[in-house]
This record gives sequence, C-alpha cells and structure tokens, in this order.
Amino acid sequence: MKLLLKLCTILALFSSVKLSSQHQNLGNYSVKTITQDDGLSQGSNYFSFEDSRGFIWLTCNDALNRYDGSSVKVYNLNYFFKNCPALQQGYGFAEDGNFLYIGSTRGLYIYDYQLDEFTLVDIYGQSSRRKTAIPIGFSDGKVWIFNEMYQLASFDVRTKQIRQEAIIPVEPLKSVHIYDIDRNVFYFRLPFFDRHRNICFTGIKELVTYNLDSKKIVFPARELGIESSVAFQSATYDKENDALYLGTVDHGIFILKNNYRGLDRKQPSIKRIVTIAVNKNKIVLMGNNSLFIYDKQFNNENVFPKGFERIYNLKFDKIGRLWFCDDGQGEVIMDFRGAMLKNTLAGKDPLLQYFMERGVSDIVELPDHMILVNSVVIFNPKTFSTQKFASDRISYYFNSRSKSYVNPYTLELWMVENNQSGDQSKIIIFNKDLKLKAGYDFDNKIMGKHQSMVSFPDSTSLFSFSTGLYFFNKTKDQFEKIKSIPGQNSFYINVLSNKRIAISFLNRDMILAKIEGKNQYKIIGKILPNVQCFYIQEDIKNKQFWVGTNQGVHLLDENFKTLKIFDSNNHLAGTYIYGLLLDDFGKLWCSHQRGLSSIDTKTHVIANYDQEDGIQYWDFNNRAFLKASDGTLYFGGVKGLNYFKPPLKLNSFYHPEIYFDEILVNNDRYISKEGVNTLKELHLRYNENNISIKALIKDLEYGSQRKVMYRIKNIDKVWKNLSKKVPLNLNSLAPGKYEIEFGIADQFTGSIFYKKPITITVAKVFYQTFLFWVIIGGLIFGGLIMAVSRWKFIRQQNEFKEKMALETQRNKITADLHDDIGSTLSSLQINSVVAGELIDKQKIEDAQKVLRNIENQSRKLSENMSDIVWSLKPNNDALMTLSTRIRNIASEILGSTDIDYKINIDEIIDDEIMDFSVKKNIILIVKEALNNIAKYSKADEVFINLKKEDCNYTMEIKDNGVGFNPIDIKGNGIGNMKKRTLEMGGTFELESHKGTRIKILIPKFRD
Repeated sequence: MKLLLKLCTILALFSSVKLSSQHQNLGNYSVKTITQDDGLSQGSNYFSFEDSRGFIWLTCNDALNRYDGSSVKVYNLNYFFKNCPALQQGYGFAEDGNFLYIGSTRGLYIYDYQLDEFTLVDIYGQSSRRKTAIPIGFSDGKVWIFNEMYQLASFDVRTKQIRQEAIIPVEPLKSVHIYDIDRNVFYFRLPFFDRHRNICFTGIKELVTYNLDSKKIVFPARELGIESSVAFQSATYDKENDALYLGTVDHGIFILKNNYRGLDRKQPSIKRIVTIAVNKNKIVLMGNNSLFIYDKQFNNENVFPKGFERIYNLKFDKIGRLWFCDDGQGEVIMDFRGAMLKNTLAGKDPLLQYFMERGVSDIVELPDHMILVNSVVIFNPKTFSTQKFASDRISYYFNSRSKSYVNPYTLELWMVENNQSGDQSKIIIFNKDLKLKAGYDFDNKIMGKHQSMVSFPDSTSLFSFSTGLYFFNKTKDQFEKIKSIPGQNSFYINVLSNKRIAISFLNRDMILAKIEGKNQYKIIGKILPNVQCFYIQEDIKNKQFWVGTNQGVHLLDENFKTLKIFDSNNHLAGTYIYGLLLDDFGKLWCSHQRGLSSIDTKTHVIANYDQEDGIQYWDFNNRAFLKASDGTLYFGGVKGLNYFKPPLKLNSFYHPEIYFDEILVNNDRYISKEGVNTLKELHLRYNENNISIKALIKDLEYGSQRKVMYRIKNIDKVWKNLSKKVPLNLNSLAPGKYEIEFGIADQFTGSIFYKKPITITVAKVFYQTFLFWVIIGGLIFGGLIMAVSRWKFIRQQNEFKEKMALETQRNKITADLHDDIGSTLSSLQINSVVAGELIDKQKIEDAQKVLRNIENQSRKLSENMSDIVWSLKPNNDALMTLSTRIRNIASEILGSTDIDYKINIDEIIDDEIMDFSVKKNIILIVKEALNNIAKYSKADEVFINLKKEDCNYTMEIKDNGVGFNPIDIKGNGIGNMKKRTLEMGGTFELESHKGTRIKILIPKFRD
C-alpha cells in the first residue's frame, strides 16, 4: 500500500510535464566586453565606426582607439600626429577608402591608413567662432561635415578645397561635449546619407533633408503631419529597407518609409526611446534603463532590465552583432548567433538561471531526442527553450541528487535517486512515452551511493554503487551484488566491444572484465596499473583506446599498452579529466578543470577551448557528458551546459589576415613611405640589428580566438606561438638574411594559413664585405708591387750611390795619390837629382842631408800608402779593425817616447764604421794629432776616446802638455784635420789651455 501511494505521487508529478510552458528568448546568444584589460584606453566611448579595412574605431575621452578583433591600439602618442595636437575625444567618422576622417572640436582629423599618421584640417576657419567639425559621410569625392550651428561644409579629398554648402535649419547644439548635454543627446540622432542622395538631419523638433543634387532643403516631418508636440530623441536609418526610425521622448517610434512619404507609428512597451538601432532582423531600443530587442514586426519582445542601465551608441556591425558602450565598463558585443561552443549562460528564464547557479551534473537524451538535464529540466537545443520535467522536480532534485539513464534497447528512462536525508533511495522507471512504469526503493546504507548505470541488449542493466557492482533482479524487485568483481568505490562503468566492460574505481586501478553469461562477469586484468583512471573510449576503427585519468589522457593500443600520453607537457590545457567522448570526425573531446580540449586521433593535434570560445566556466563536472544520437556533444559544468555538433569550423565573414602594426629598429619607430604593413624586405645597416615587429591578427569575428605563429624560415622548421601582447623581438642579429614568416594557426587542425613574409637583411660590417676584402687585397697587392718596386729602386739607388761613392773615393784616392804621393815622388825625384849633383860636386854633407830627406819622404810615403791600402780593405780580419789600427799608430808614434797613453774605444765601433773614407780620415786625424803631441806638446799623458752616442760618434784626443796659441799655428796639420772632419760631415773642436783637446763629432748617418 505504501509503495502504491508513492507510485501515485510520482504519476501526479509526471502528469505536470504536459502543463509546462515554453519560454521565448533570443536563443543562444553570447556577450563579450572589451575593457581596459584588453587595452581599451577608457571604459566610456560615445562614437564607434566600422571601416572598410576590418577595424572598429572607438572614441574615448582621452584618445582614439582601434580594435582589430584581437587587440586594441590606442592613439595617444605624439608621433602619430603630424604637426598637430593629439586627438582626444572624437566626434563622428567618415571614410573614403584611403583615409579616415574623425571629427573633433579642433577641426577635422585625417588618418592616413598607409602611414598610420594623423593630420588636422581647419574646416570652418574664421566663419565660425568654434572649430568643431563632425563628419557625416563621403560622397562625390567629398567629406560632408557639420558643426554646432549645423553649417554644412564639404572637403574635397583630392583638391583639399573646403566649401561652405548650406546652413541647415535645425536647432543649434548647445554643446558637443558629452558632459554638457542635457538629456537629449545629439549623437543619438546623428545625420546620415540615405539611398536618395539626401543628407538627413534630425533635431529635437525638426527633421530636415538636404539633397546633394538639387541642393533643396525639405521638411518630411511637416509634410507627413507629425504633430509639433513630438520631440525627437534618437534616429537611425535602415538603408536596406529605406526606412527612417525616429525615437521620441514620449510618443514611441515613428517609421518613415518610401523616401519619407509613408509613416508608421509604433507604440512598444516604452515611450521614451533614448537610442535605437536596426538591422535586417532586429530592432534594438534603449529606454527606462533597460535594453529591448524586437524582431522587425515588434514581436517577441526581449527585455534586459538589469545589467544594461548605462548603455550608449547602439550599432550593428556587418555580420549582425550589436555593439554598444556600457558606460564606464567598456564596449559590449552581443552576438545573436551564440558562441562557437553553445552554452546556457545567455539564458534569461529561471530554469537556465538555475543551470548557472547549480551547475549541470547529469545529462540524458530522451527517446524524443530532447535533453533531460539534472533529471529536472527538458532542454530543446534547437529552440534554446526549456520546460520542467515535473512541477516539483527542482526541489526534489536538491534533496535527492538523482541521476537518469535511458536504456537504448528498451528506451526506458531510469531515475536513480540518492536520498540525502534518509536510508531509503528510489529508482523510478518510465517507458519510452515517459509514462510511469514502476518504482522501487533501495537501502543506501547497505549499497552506498549510486554512481553509474549501463545497459546491454541481452542482459540486465548493471549499476555501480560505492560498495560494488549490482544488477537489478526484477523478479525479486531488488538489487543483487556481482561477487565476481569485488571492490569498494566503483565509480564509472565503460562499455567496450566483445562483451567487455572497464570499471573505474576511486583510488584503485581500472578493471577490465568480460560478460560470460547472464549476470556473470570475469575479471580479465587491469588497465594502466597505478594510474587513477576514470573513463575509456574505444576507437574500434583504429584499434585504440583513449583513457581519461587524473594525469591527462592516455592513448593505448589494442592490447592496452601505452602509445602516448597527452598532458601539460604537450599543451593539453587541463589534466584532471571529467568527461571523455569520441565524435564522428576523428576527434577525442575531453572536459577538465581548464575548459574543453580536443585531440585529433590521427595527427594528435590538441586544440584547447576557453571562455573566448564559449565554455560555461573553467571547471566541468564528473560524469556530466553525453554524445547524442545526432552526434551533438554535451558537457556539463559548474555554471551550465555546453553543447556543439562537430566538426567545428571558424567560418569567418571577415577575411582573417596578419598585419604589421609597428616595426622598431634599435627601439626607434621605423618609417616607410609605403607603410610598414606593405614591407616585404627590410635592409638595415650592420649596427641596426635590434628589431621588434608587432604582428597582429585582424579578424573582427574570431580574432581573439586565433593565434599568431612565426618562424625564421631559413633557421626554424617549427612554427612558434607569438603572444598577442608581445611583439617579436630579434636582438643582436648577426649580419645576414633572415626570412621571417608569420601565419595564423588553424585551431582545429594545427595547420598554418595566411602566411605573411618579410625578409630582413642586416648588412655586414665594412671589414666583413667582399668589396672590402677586394679593396684590401688590391691595396696589399698594390703595396707589395710598390714595395718591390721601391726595393728595386732603393737597391738601384744604393748601387748607384755605391758606384758614386766608389767613384768619389776613387777620385779622392786619385787626388790623394796625386797631391800627396805624386808630390812626394816628384820631391824624391828632384832630391835624388840634387843628391846626385852634390855627390858629383863632392859636396858630401849636403848630399847626406838631401839623402836623409829622401829617406824621410820615402817613409812617409810608405805610411800614407799603408793607410790608404788599410782603409780600402774589408773589416773581416780582426787585426785590421779601426780600433786595432788606432792602437798600432799610437804605439808606433808614442812607443819610443816618455808619454803614457790610454785608449778607450767602444767595441761596437768596429762593426758600425765601415766606410773606408771615414776610417781613413779617422786614422789620418789620429796620426796627425799624435805626431803633433810627440813633437811639440811636452806632455807625459795622452787620452784617446772613440765612443758611440745617440746621434754621433765622438772622438776625443787630449794631452796634458804645454798647449799652444792657435794664432801661432804655421803648419798644415790642424787645417788637414779640419778638412778631413768636414769630409765626414762632422764638426771639429779645438781647445789648447794647459794641454790640448781635440773633439770631433761624426754623424751616424751620412748621405
């Protein structure tokens, strides 16, 4: 009776499923915010613009910002602004393809895409007391501009001519400053170009069009009869449908169609339309401090009453995403297509909020292919809608923490509920139509906590509890333990081929068992002993097994031998595996403590997915994973549910590309006339070898999820990851050529696409160049030729000098022979004749005197001849050295006298004085001096010194005799000594006082 009562209660709960209603919402949209953490200069911006080159421009109070999909560039440095002040708050944009035009209170700023620089043009000059210029758009080769007084001007981009076109009859603006606008904000109703070549201006009380062709001004609101009490708050133009949407202060929305001839009036739930934006699918309004999103028929209202109270600047981009400023927080991007990994984070109904608050730990596919989550909520992934499984299942779930399973063979739904507060837990069984079939109790104190359940085609289902494995005996309506597989804390049952199962345990090895009969199991062995294993997936086609553990993912062969381990060492983001699934396209998916990852089963390329890709949160939950019948994968986590259908691809509307934002050389900004992004080659000097290249990805859709890779092609074979916030720094490059490639990595295959190359050539140091060595070789060769030529010339010159010297000496010898010996011989001849005559005359005494004179002359002649012969001989014989000769002369002249003499001659003299003329003159001077000393000095001591000094050879001869008066000199001795000294190029000094001193300085080098 008690069991019957419980069954009736359960039946009543189940019947409430049909009464639940489906919640309408936007579907699986995603929200992303660009903040200061991403590089935005400020959290508030009031104008945005999507240009034709794939950038979003945002004006902040402090600087202009540019967003490429992955990074923000802030233009706040002086070198961006050429001869003009830096732009701070900008007002409006226009573009002509080559240049971007930004309004400001100083005039019109012109941005050159190629040079990445700004210039400033004064549009209104003296015609206005203010210089504000706000661009409207580009047409007819001109940028069209207005100011606070609604003076319409044009700027010809080719001729630079400025023309004042008209004054638009709209209430002047009190101010354009964002802090000086009272409620009605002018930039919510900026002028625009329509399809009919009109510029449309919206004032608070007036709507005015100015036609570019006719120059006519028209007032459409007056012609349509819009009452004068209407105040316009905002305006936007739907160009595709040629419709102007006017938001009012308290009259809702006016829609002007067909070139402002038709009028529709809409009265949504709000009357004050602060700002409005439209695209081909949606209308977005801001009012009552809430965000409202409608379809084009103003149906399916979606209201965001919280979180968007301070939003501005609603705009749609080219792919239908909504951009707006959350004042002070940053720029918000709302993508109505959802994230790549769809999740339940965006849901606004209570059940989806429940997912976020409680997390998802149980996922089951029902027979009708809906998804049952946490045994409580039915989720339709196609419509992103939910409904309750039973009216009070949520509160019951919190108390029981039940798990659900669908038997794929009987299509029965089993709910196993672990009672948290009592001893009895329940199993509830529904048939394939989700009608109650049966219910049973079990004692959780005996069996422990239920963990998992699997079903087989020809055997009863198998259950794992914390006390072991059990099967349910329907005959006895009770669980029976499998005794052949003992063990506590069984965790998860994995079904394999060939009637095998793998059972994981907490703190124990995974067991491989085989089904041998009905409810009969046999242990075959262990899988990965000593490793905590949780899940195993069998790749039947490749005969491999993938095992999820607390140490990453292990790949095993068909014999369960380890082939490879995937963990943090090969870039798997998380290593504590919570879920493991093989998809139908050769990818293994695993959830873990750091998001989701996929591993290509063939290439083993790992792809990690994080919050940029849409994961519900970093942490996922154990056993919360499912592969649905259509191939969709589900993973549950602590803040909701992720689901996606492989294969995943990033099919971007925007063409992803890499661009060079900045190149630094030795920390200085490199300037190129064509722009650094167009550079293919960079030629630098040898000392310009510190290069920094900021290479960024431009993709407004998936830029933040893509990775920049690089390699130096002629050095590296492997591509390396380049951080988005850090440029490629190449420091102290050696001279040479560096072929650098940048690429974008495919997140799913690991392949590189869109390669952007640049070649950097660092010149060699001048002494390393071929030309330098050619020049040096030429100089050396030329120097050798010159040296050889010079040597030959010097040799010839020396030979000539030697010949001239020999000739000179020969002439001197001839002169000496002629003057001295010749005259002596003549004297001998005369004296011989005289002696003969005297003998004939018997004048014997006179004849003897003449004969003695002949004897003296002969001896002197012999000595002179001996001196000449000696001076001409080489100095090879030690007996013939100069010093020896001087000593011999001194001995010959002074040896027979009472005069003591001392001779001091440097040993090196004999080796250095080789010139026979010098030797001869020295000997003759010594002989002349010693003869004079012996004859006239009356000295008893003589000193002869011949020394080598720095620049001269010094010869000194002195005695201690009576001396003489140089005036009384009658002979030729002193004169001859002076003459011979001059022949040697020397100087002659004579002192005679209490002795005589002769000093002669002979230079070492003589011509």
